[in-house]
Amino acid sequence: MKRSFLLPALVMLGLVLLADAAFWVLGGRSGAAGTGYVAPVIILTPRRGMIEKSIRLSAQVETGRLITLVSRASGTLTFLSASPGTPVREGETLAQVDSAPYDLTYLQAQAAFNTAQSTFNRLGTLYNNQAASRQNYEEARMAYEAARAQYELAQLNRDYTRIRSPLTGVILQNHSIQGATVQPGTPLLTLGDLADIRIKAWAPEIHYRYFAENFFTLPASITVPALGGRSFELIPLSLAPYVSPATRSFLTEYMVKIENQDILRPGMSVNLSFVLDRREDVYSLPFSVLTGGNRLWYVDEEGNAAFLEFVPDFFNEDVFEVPPEYRDYPFIREGQHFLSPGQKVKVVPEVE
Repeated sequence: MKRSFLLPALVMLGLVLLADAAFWVLGGRSGAAGTGYVAPVIILTPRRGMIEKSIRLSAQVETGRLITLVSRASGTLTFLSASPGTPVREGETLAQVDSAPYDLTYLQAQAAFNTAQSTFNRLGTLYNNQAASRQNYEEARMAYEAARAQYELAQLNRDYTRIRSPLTGVILQNHSIQGATVQPGTPLLTLGDLADIRIKAWAPEIHYRYFAENFFTLPASITVPALGGRSFELIPLSLAPYVSPATRSFLTEYMVKIENQDILRPGMSVNLSFVLDRREDVYSLPFSVLTGGNRLWYVDEEGNAAFLEFVPDFFNEDVFEVPPEYRDYPFIREGQHFLSPGQKVKVVPEVE
């Protein structure tokens, strides 16, 4: 019998305790609201001025003409201009492969060519005077043409032993050493034209519209960390007519606009800045004012918290544009995240 009365008693006790807890929680909340808690906030009004929509990318310095010279002959390197930073002129000899075997082949081909040419000329005279058969003449002609081809090939191979600079520029890097054995295709030197400095950057696909519409008037500049953050203007050269499906980006190419271009060196890291769009004489607010992506809290005429639904349309990384009719609103910059509509607020000065 005692157990039958114990269970209902415990249930009743639990309900009483639960009701008591609910009373205190609800009573506490209404009591806090009834005290008229005033939330401290910091306000600001929209700033009037210019907004620039820009992007920043990373790239590196390149040269418009970057060439790696390779050997086109087999043999031992008897000479190699292996001093990076050395200026070179177009046509200057920069490397030499041992040409002795090629010289001998050339002399043999030259002798055979001279003999075949002499025979062909002699038989040509006899054939014109009907003193030689057409068959002998044709055999002499074919022998002459074959000897000439072998002679020209030997001359070409001998010329390949001398590697000349195809441009006026600077030696950037050497890939071999004097005395090394090389084969056709062995890299020897890398040359660059430091008077033609280029910047190539891949920009995100989402910005292609701005580049396509205003590429040659789009303000662009670079800063170079290695030069203490020095800035240089860029001259637009080319815009890729396609977007890479692999990276969802497109290639842009610029030339550096400086008088003394040899300040920059290929391989240097640079930070690019592009001004995609600009609006003058507009009102703006910092993103710290915006909560939830679409709410602007402000202090109304009675000193209460209120908000406007607003989705930014034009913005950059720091601020967004607001319509002129918002220019006098005291928007809440700090303290707005825990406000309720109609709650009393107190404007406090910003702490320096």
